[in-house]
Order: sequence, then C-alpha cells, then structure tokens
Amino acid sequence: MKFEFTDINGGIFKPENIVSYELSREAGAACDGLRLNFIPDDFPPELCGVKAYLGEKLIFNGFCDKQKTTVCETGLQCFVYARSSAALLVDNEAVPCEYNCPSARQLWYSNARELGFSCELPELYSENSYLISKGTSRFGVINDFVKATGGMPIYITPDNVIKVFEKGEKAKSLRDFNIISLSRIINRSEVISDMDCKISASDSYSYRFKSDYASGRGIVRKRLYNLSALPMWQREITAREKIKKSLEEYICAEAVIAGECDLELFDRIEVSFGKKGESEEFFISEIIRSKSGSGEKTAVVMKRNIDGEIVNYVAQ
Repeated sequence: MKFEFTDINGGIFKPENIVSYELSREAGAACDGLRLNFIPDDFPPELCGVKAYLGEKLIFNGFCDKQKTTVCETGLQCFVYARSSAALLVDNEAVPCEYNCPSARQLWYSNARELGFSCELPELYSENSYLISKGTSRFGVINDFVKATGGMPIYITPDNVIKVFEKGEKAKSLRDFNIISLSRIINRSEVISDMDCKISASDSYSYRFKSDYASGRGIVRKRLYNLSALPMWQREITAREKIKKSLEEYICAEAVIAGECDLELFDRIEVSFGKKGESEEFFISEIIRSKSGSGEKTAVVMKRNIDGEIVNYVAQ
C-alpha cells in the first residue's frame, strides 16, 4: 500500500519508510480510519490530507486529525491518524428543521453538495415529513433517511461520491482464503428484548415492542424510549431498528486472513465451525487491513442477519 500526504501549503509528501499501518472500514461508522507509522528524514510539515493506494487504485482519501513526531534513540518516528472524507459530513451539524415529503437527492443537495460531494443515491422519497433534531450531523440526515426508506446505510467513496451499500448477491466461502485465525462470538450483554415507547408527551410508555427471538433465548433486557418528537412514520422504524441493531452483536465471527483479500462491507460469507463443519451465513461488518513486522494481514468482523421476530402492541 502506498501513501501520499498533502501539507497545509499544498505540498506533496510521500513517506517511504513505512513501519506499520492499519486501515479500518466499518458498516456502522461513517468514516474509514487510518493509523500510519513511518520514519521521516526530518520533521514533516503540518499535514492536512492523506490518500492511500492499493496498486494504482485509490482506496482512502481523508484528513489528518492527529500528527505526532517523536525523537527517539533510533531517530525520528511519525504517527498520523486520519479519517476519510466523510468526516466533513460528520463534523458539520445540519440545520434543525422539518422537511416536507423529502427525497434522498434533496437531502444531499441541502447538506452535502456545497461540501464537494456528488450523489449516486437511489430514487428514495417519503410522502411524510422528516424531522431533523438539533445535534444531527449532515451525514446523519442523509444516512438515517436512506436507511429508513431503503433499508441500507450510505457510504462515501474515496472520490467523494455518496452511495448506498448493497448486499452481496452470492455468498462467498471463508474457506477460499488463507485463514490465520477464526473466532465465533456469542454476546448476550447487548441484546434488547423489550422496548417500551412513549408516542406523545401526555402518554405513558405503553407502546411496546418485543423480540420473541431474544426472549426465547432467555434474554430479558428492557429499554424505555421517547418517540413523541418524531413524525409517526419514523417512530416504529426507529424502535425496531434499535432492537435489530442490538441483535447484530449477538452472534458474530472474527477472522484474520493472511495478506490482502477482495472482501467488501456487506458481502455475504459462509463460515464453518467445529468438527461437523456446518456452515453459517454472515455479512461483513468491518474490514481492517494492516501491516506490521509480521507482514500484511486482513481482519474481518462478521455479523448475522437476525430478524428478531419483533412484535408490537399497546399495553392495556
């Protein structure tokens, strides 16, 4: 992997003595993250931008958040932490307002166009109002709407294009890769089994959602949530999403693969565990490409698509 920095004066700096790097992408995170350690010949200038290339392909384009240069016994060492260009949409707050029958393209135009992002989102729209609360980022405005109306989150390409994730059409097999280690994880601590919601300021928390999947496995964990500030169509979607999100952490797998691999976020992948070798299907939720003294490797985090068997009712 090759790297190219831009300093605050527009100069180009290409580090050659790379000690280590870690480039992470996560389905639940707006920004990709890059951690890079290298040995410079002299104290580098203030760095503001960084690009990463895999061969000739641009795979990361972002901004330097932190730069640390250290003088030690062996000479200089420099560490840089950077986030991808989606940080522009994350770090800028959207204007609190209420859109009337918005489309995904309208939200892009109002929140991302002036920051240099282009749009390749599907034709998604709502026939209802869409409320933007104080403190919502510009990324959150677009992502929450697209996910609520289309079912999948958005991502920003290294060329600053806003797109929506797509699930892999055909499942890949983990057996086709050079596996260093494989873990299967069951995490019951994050799962929400019940959610009691308030849908108006004068009501009690009587609008209830229950995951029969979670309760059938002996998990009892209730949360209270006030939905009264949201338009009606956003209330049920928001409550169901919180339960489904918690179930994503229930059954996971982690694999470390030698070298590079062609896996992408939301790829479907079949994984076999144990002596019986029965396969389970997951989706890729996180990819971490890294290099250290032991060489290059790719770590992947995989999660299950669990329906949750969610029912809702009004308590009497």
